[in-house]
Amino acid sequence: MAGPETGMPGESRAESDATPFRPFAGLRVVDLTRVLAGPYCSYLLGLLGAEVIKVEPPGRGETIRRRAGGDPALAEAGVSVAWSTQSANKRCITLDLDRPRGQALFRELAASADVVVQNLRTGSAEKRGIGYAQLSAINPRLVYCAITAYGGNGPRATHPAYDSVIQAVSGLMSLTGLPDGEPLKVGPPAIDYVTGMNAALAVVCALFERSQTGRGRFIDLAMLDSNFALMTSALTLFVNTGRQPSRPGNDAASRAPASTTYRVSDGQFAIAINEEHQYVHLFQSMGLAHLLDDPRFATLADRNRNIPALRAELQRVFETNTAAHWEKVLNEAGAPGGRVNTLAEITAHPQFAARGLFQPVSVEADGRSAQMQLPLAPFSVEGDRGSIRLAPRPVGADTDAVLRELGVDDAELTTLRADGTI
Repeated sequence: MAGPETGMPGESRAESDATPFRPFAGLRVVDLTRVLAGPYCSYLLGLLGAEVIKVEPPGRGETIRRRAGGDPALAEAGVSVAWSTQSANKRCITLDLDRPRGQALFRELAASADVVVQNLRTGSAEKRGIGYAQLSAINPRLVYCAITAYGGNGPRATHPAYDSVIQAVSGLMSLTGLPDGEPLKVGPPAIDYVTGMNAALAVVCALFERSQTGRGRFIDLAMLDSNFALMTSALTLFVNTGRQPSRPGNDAASRAPASTTYRVSDGQFAIAINEEHQYVHLFQSMGLAHLLDDPRFATLADRNRNIPALRAELQRVFETNTAAHWEKVLNEAGAPGGRVNTLAEITAHPQFAARGLFQPVSVEADGRSAQMQLPLAPFSVEGDRGSIRLAPRPVGADTDAVLRELGVDDAELTTLRADGTI
């Protein structure tokens, strides 16, 4: 069972007068995706009310179900934290799409759907008779989102990839790390999740158009393209000037002379000071008002010529106090800054709790159960971030129920299970 829904900060949905934000109630999404990017797209739609039917191979389901981390017993039961992170609100069925009957059942399922999301390699769906042209002939209103590594055309169209490979190929790694160090990847799988967000946005756009035209659309969405979107400023600069930005380390993207990280008495502290009035606030709040009249730092041009000296002046004062002290002093003065937190520190911060980003859920499989905190939508509408109404499900938990809805009787279910189709 799902936990209580999240409402305005500090109150449950039951205490709130707001109407639940479920814009996709009544929408059916068929999710033929695996790992992170595609599942996160359908997860967002499910949080906001859609019925999501997750299709997996028979047997153990997709491999991420058993990815290590969190509760080992739940991982072995096929509901690992890694899988559950983007798998609530999904009815789970199994179909062998290499078998003709499995393909036929998928087409029947798609005929009843509003959206299909898949992340098979380019051309794989068409070989199985479940590509967009084949399904839209059955269901012209279908919105079909194909997520691939490199997109549906170009010399890399059929190449597989994961987040880390895309970070390398896209050039993102060349922009990450210390100026004199080796290229580095971004720590978490950010490309997977931004791809999932972009896919959800594209689906919403196609659904909005369908409300006016009555027809669905084919969406070609590449992880590489989504990564380029994250690199928009650097990539656009290069396309127009041919200049490769150097790796900035901890310097802000603006390359403003003071904007980097500093040692404080209990850790590291980051500031981003881009506007002239922010320099005034910074210097005054740190007891360095005299630097406003120092010819080395009087103007932006002066500061850019004297970056090491400027940072040395700031470092000397920063290290005299704590991150908490500087967060209060600088932000109240209008100079943006904050502690370099660990995950333990930021999740313990009152700001994290105030935003209501996670919902407690009881996850069960094979007689094992555990409480998990699972993420809600990264935005709120009148305090509502969507809700988890169905906990992550074991492999194939809903196969019989969903196929019965398609008219499959008990005798055929027995046959399908015996021959490995489900």
